[in-house]
Amino acid sequence: MFLQFLSLPILTRLLSIEDFAIVALGMVIPHFANTFSDSGFGKSLIRLQKFDHAEWSTVFWFLAAVGAGLAGIVMLAAPFYANATGVPELFAVMIVLALLPFLQSLSAVYQAWIERDFGYKKIANIMMISGLVSLATAICLALLGFGYWALVIQQILLVAVQFAAYAYVSEFRPKLTFHPKLLHLHFGFGVNTLLFSGIMAIQKQLPIIAFNQLFGTLAVSLWSMSERLSRFPKIGAVGPFSRVAMVAMSRQWRDGAGAADTGQTYLASSRLLAIFLFPCLIVAAFHARPVFAWVLSEPWGDVAPLFGLAVPALLAELVSSIGGKVFMAANRTDLRLRMSIERFILGTILFLLALPFGLEAAIAVRSIFAVIYMPRYWRYMNKCVPLSIMSEAKVLVLPACVGLVAAILGHYIRAPWDFSTLQDCAVVVCLCIIATGVTVLLTYRQIVNDMAWLRNSTK
Repeated sequence: MFLQFLSLPILTRLLSIEDFAIVALGMVIPHFANTFSDSGFGKSLIRLQKFDHAEWSTVFWFLAAVGAGLAGIVMLAAPFYANATGVPELFAVMIVLALLPFLQSLSAVYQAWIERDFGYKKIANIMMISGLVSLATAICLALLGFGYWALVIQQILLVAVQFAAYAYVSEFRPKLTFHPKLLHLHFGFGVNTLLFSGIMAIQKQLPIIAFNQLFGTLAVSLWSMSERLSRFPKIGAVGPFSRVAMVAMSRQWRDGAGAADTGQTYLASSRLLAIFLFPCLIVAAFHARPVFAWVLSEPWGDVAPLFGLAVPALLAELVSSIGGKVFMAANRTDLRLRMSIERFILGTILFLLALPFGLEAAIAVRSIFAVIYMPRYWRYMNKCVPLSIMSEAKVLVLPACVGLVAAILGHYIRAPWDFSTLQDCAVVVCLCIIATGVTVLLTYRQIVNDMAWLRNSTK
């Protein structure tokens, strides 16, 4: 997360807003292909109690073929997509980015092996090394005047280094064997997970396409930067939490006998995420402009209102990402798929209806719907674990309220003073720290209990 945060102030000053728009548009189809890269089979392997070398090897070669096919589809789509968007540069960009789904497919089984063995320190080291290599390369290329290619190569190197490191660190080595029958166990889980990921990818990429068509590349740049900024809590907190939660819940489930324990792990994870992320993100939603203007440079200050409007949807997504592991542990990916289809249809209709009213209106409606849909999401999840909607909502209320109070106080603190951008930025950062600190003090006992529960759940 730190490396990602470090790269943005440098790259936003070396590259143009147009460069970021080209890469954001160029990533639409490769990102969609990436969601199919492990076909859900990697997560399915993690659920297995016993290791079968032939089974894991079969999945590896199957995914290698899937990755090669996805890369070919991205390449074939490149000329048509570049013509449809009116951005000819996208043809070459997509040809290069076609490597992403192939490399992700090759990495899936190696990564599953490491996660299954709770090798999260290894994963952390790999992420840091790949981040450093890709960041240093991107900065060098940007300094040399390579423009948007600096961002493209950064994406490729990030995934390529991770693949090489996962393959080196993992003890798994695929055999030259392939038994189609061994794939059958994973198809139900994999297909549902695959379709769910595809729907989520369309939902994520739809705003980029719509904003480009209606509002132009500037809107795409601002929105894509908002999305980049939202990755920080996902990479720094939600990603590690959800990975560990998936393995822990799979062990706790015990064919349904451990449903209550699985639900408790969801509550503990959600509460900790809310305590440490909600107050800061809510304050940022109201007061992020000076921070973005100082960190990214003044032209990027216009990202702040879009980011602020998108924060409620981001908070809902953070909570839902942990809930998604409940469906996987319970092998009820069919429920998650049904829920995602329902949410996608309703959300897309509302989003498209709001588009004629402007960029901000569309983002606001998207966020409002995400929050309103949460009780419905929990109702689906509660078919797997014995939790009430009230108990699930309760863990989010206090952190959200503290964040709102801090945001309102921030308005009265900042309004009377003519702060410089740097001073304003410092005030906002202090508000985030104070809001998080107050939330921690108010929930300290719960934090201790939740941490103890999560530690025990991984043994």
